[in-house]
Amino acid sequence: VSLACLLVVAGWWWGSVRLHELDASRLAGLVGAGGIAIVDVKEPPRIGRFDVRETVLVRRWDGRRLREPVLLELARTRAPPPQGARLRVIGTLRVPPDYERTWLRRHGVHVVLRASTVQVLHVRGGVADRLHAWLARASVPGVTGERRAVIEGVVLGEDGGLSDSLKQRFRASGLYHLLAVSGGNVAVVAAGTVGIAFLLGVSRIAAELAALAAIGGYVLAVGPQPSVIRAGVVGVLGSLAWLSGRERDRWYALLLAAISLLAWNPYNALDPGFQLSFAAVLAIFTLAPRIERWLEGYPVPRLLAQCIAISAACGLVTAPISWFHFH
Repeated sequence: VSLACLLVVAGWWWGSVRLHELDASRLAGLVGAGGIAIVDVKEPPRIGRFDVRETVLVRRWDGRRLREPVLLELARTRAPPPQGARLRVIGTLRVPPDYERTWLRRHGVHVVLRASTVQVLHVRGGVADRLHAWLARASVPGVTGERRAVIEGVVLGEDGGLSDSLKQRFRASGLYHLLAVSGGNVAVVAAGTVGIAFLLGVSRIAAELAALAAIGGYVLAVGPQPSVIRAGVVGVLGSLAWLSGRERDRWYALLLAAISLLAWNPYNALDPGFQLSFAAVLAIFTLAPRIERWLEGYPVPRLLAQCIAISAACGLVTAPISWFHFH
């Protein structure tokens, strides 16, 4: 009981510290002012109909040292800077629009930097940037046009090369989630690595260590997006469970994944992606086996029964969350 109370107090203290850091902003008091910023591009650009947006880390603002994420807005006609670039931006600080202010604040972004002039100082070329560039080249050999853009969207979560009409068709078909990096991508990377290792005659331990390295490299290459980090944490825990032969301890793995994500950003508890992901896993643990047992009296193959049970369980549990957030 004493240990449990100590853990609760420690968690409460750490959560308060992280929330204070996420809510603090030195640039929020300068909204409306113009200036010169030195920023690092951390994520792939999101190309909209009228502008280009990407999250950047401000290193300097009018000569003052900072380390604060902002949302950089560029004109639609301007080519987006590459991931890993350091930029010199002349622009104006603005308040985020109402429809995304809350979402941005929960990710530590409190202001929008509307750029009028952008100059690429250099591309850092760190490990993550080199992995991203290699993966972008290796995934689309000899492919051009929108076919290349679709593959880049599936592999890297970047939809900048897709036309507005193709994006709309993905949305209308209910397949737009394929263009966002998530657990499916991490599962393919891990399973592919283990499969290749087994074909080469590598031991199980070496195969799982290779899978862990592949997951880490993929997360670095794609960037620190919330869905990527969430999928990477769960993928690593799954690999460690298989490596240690402790697949039955699934509840501990799920709890550890939730604690890891909430320790980094407690606002994740309010994020629809976090809620949908963990609700679906809980449904697979608890509800899917009951549906599968109910199907035993019907002439349904076991594999198909498992697919039906998992799909039905996840759909039933995630539907109220989707309705609550997206109506």
